[in-house]
Amino acid sequence: MNQKGQAYSTFKLLIAAIIAMAILAILIPIIMQAMGWLTNSPLNETKTLVSDLIGSPGALKHTPEVVFKPDDVLAASALVERLSISKDQVCMSTGQFEEDIDSGFECLGCEDASENQRLIYHGSSNQAARLAVVCNVNLDELLDDIEAYNLEDGGGEWDGTSIEDACEVCEGLGKCCAIVLKRS
Repeated sequence: MNQKGQAYSTFKLLIAAIIAMAILAILIPIIMQAMGWLTNSPLNETKTLVSDLIGSPGALKHTPEVVFKPDDVLAASALVERLSISKDQVCMSTGQFEEDIDSGFECLGCEDASENQRLIYHGSSNQAARLAVVCNVNLDELLDDIEAYNLEDGGGEWDGTSIEDACEVCEGLGKCCAIVLKRS
């Protein structure tokens, strides 16, 4: 048999193996996400949006669907790590998930507008949600955005306290971002 023919077959086999691996690299994450084995992290997705929106005052964006696992915590201090704002320039809300036993979500520090507000999920099984993120140059502009985008709860109340009280942590600090839970 001819030496050239053998080299050509080996080359074709190598090309086929590379193509098969590329197809697998594309399909495996899709299959894993469809089966629920691979989920979007609330922290990573929200952090990406906060980073993007700090320089885009008044713009509203939503995360893709994220999955909160039992005892997951989304803390303002974790969201602003390596960003140009501090934890006291972020206010949070359980938004469409009311703070009650059934929803499993709680917002620590939101009622008294303390620094490093946290969204905590106390549920017993995974919970899918989305997070709305809006940032602006100061608290007054942010509150206008919250109203314009209808991010507040019914009656102008946010987690049992007024929006002004919840985001008071941003008062006089310049840029401020609001993070609100939404049903997916």
